[in-house]
Amino acid sequence: MVLAAAALVAAVAVWIAVSLPPARVALRPPADDPNTVPGVFHVHTNRSDGRSSPEQIAAAAARAGLKFVIFTDHGDGTAKPAAPVYYGGVLCLDGVEVSTRGGHYIAIDLPPTPYPLGGDARDVMEDVRRFGGFGVVAHPDSPKDDLRWREWNEPFDGIELINLDSGWRTRVAESGWGVLVRALGTYPIRPSETIGHLVGESTVAGARWESLTRRRRIVALGGADAHAKVAVADVDPGDNRFSLPIPSYEASFGTLTMHVRLDAELSGNAHADARMLLSAIRGGRLYTALSAMAAPPYLEFTAANQQGSVQAGDELPAGGPITLRVRTNAPAGFKAAVWRGNEVLSGDRTEQHFTIEAPADPAVYRVEIRADRSRSPLWLLSNPIYVRGPGPSTVSPARPPATDTKRLFEGREAAGWSTETDPTSLAAFDVLRGTAIPELALRFGLATGDGNHQFAALGVATADGLAPYDRLTFEARSEAPMRVSVQLRAPVNPDYQERWERSIYLEPTDRPVSVVFDDMTPIGTTQTFRAPLPNVRSIVFVVDRTNTKAGTSGRIWFRNIQLERSVALRSSP
Repeated sequence: MVLAAAALVAAVAVWIAVSLPPARVALRPPADDPNTVPGVFHVHTNRSDGRSSPEQIAAAAARAGLKFVIFTDHGDGTAKPAAPVYYGGVLCLDGVEVSTRGGHYIAIDLPPTPYPLGGDARDVMEDVRRFGGFGVVAHPDSPKDDLRWREWNEPFDGIELINLDSGWRTRVAESGWGVLVRALGTYPIRPSETIGHLVGESTVAGARWESLTRRRRIVALGGADAHAKVAVADVDPGDNRFSLPIPSYEASFGTLTMHVRLDAELSGNAHADARMLLSAIRGGRLYTALSAMAAPPYLEFTAANQQGSVQAGDELPAGGPITLRVRTNAPAGFKAAVWRGNEVLSGDRTEQHFTIEAPADPAVYRVEIRADRSRSPLWLLSNPIYVRGPGPSTVSPARPPATDTKRLFEGREAAGWSTETDPTSLAAFDVLRGTAIPELALRFGLATGDGNHQFAALGVATADGLAPYDRLTFEARSEAPMRVSVQLRAPVNPDYQERWERSIYLEPTDRPVSVVFDDMTPIGTTQTFRAPLPNVRSIVFVVDRTNTKAGTSGRIWFRNIQLERSVALRSSP
């Protein structure tokens, strides 16, 4: 029995030794680069679904040699971000990860918003930009359907091209659960290297990013997506009773790091340093590295032509041949590739310093560095250098003007108009004829409570359907900034109706609004993606919990409400 146990222990030890990922290569950073600081992006604390407090996480970051941490707890943007602060020499900043119908969107440098962010991804992106934030698509290629990004045609600011949570899930999906079993054996010995060895790659997000950068700047980041726990049951924020403390924050921070090139050294003034750091991130002056392979990493990537010289993240006007310079501290055997769009301009470069000549044409350049071994993940990824020509600006074409209209509110009466609410909320409307243009005024009050069922709405019956019209236009204002859901409703049977919506932003100043029916998206499951206009029996303006807090009350004014159509836009039902 003893011999059998010893043999088993020996076999397990041999298996773990064989399975151990390579140890991290220790590198020497250059002495002339004091302004590039390492940190980590996309970290959850015990304020949402993470294990520890910001102070404890900062201590883990300090042990990992980092200089900043960006927290991204789940939320809706309405909470006031904690002020930038230094804990143990680590600059801590607050962001927020917002759930949308098209995936998760991280906002940094965002003040508290006047209403909850949520709903369609395009609306959340619009609001983050409206209120001054910088938005990043989180884990865009996650194997989990509810986390995967789906709104690629919308104008996001940045994208997580590397995400540790997506990385291991992708690797397991490709190679099976055996790689995860081996990782459990090697994690206690080499935690960061084990996590790094699990990181797989999906080419989908990278290909989409590359395609989009041909038209506009999009910052590439790496996200640790660190929680420091695996929950085995749903619990409240800060409750760690039913969770395993793996992977630890320190292990995650030693796996994937972001390196930001600042305009000056950190001063120790949290607010000033935060402004400088956020400005650099917005400008794409950063690179991401899988530090579990080799650390601390270093990259300098520049381009020069007759118009001047720039670094990664910057734009360079086209003008004459381009000289690209790469300087790195990559270990021996690691291979660098300089990409021009989706083609390798120069690959398998093992020198730490090299220069490449490129044509004068507009293009987008980036650097990737990998270890020279099979299935080697990406070690280092730069942000692009954008060489742009004087080409035409990308302005969306204006929609053709209306050729036919139908008023839904004549001003003398409000035939067909009515309100509706959940059983606990209130709504009423008034017809205002004393103004220069007659208005409908909706008064609403959402009930308090923790549920998400509260709503108040103003609607108009459309007994003859909406065909042949293609849009709804009106002017509206509200007492405070808010969003309203404009919905089309088509009955399927006496007890059920399908809905399509488009969210609109309102503020205390009158805004002209045009809701094109083809831009509306289904709510829940519908038989058709586009609303069957001949079957629509009502248009409804809805205030609900998607973008409004429970207990909110207010007023909204509408005028010049009408259906319009243009022959150029008319579509068959």
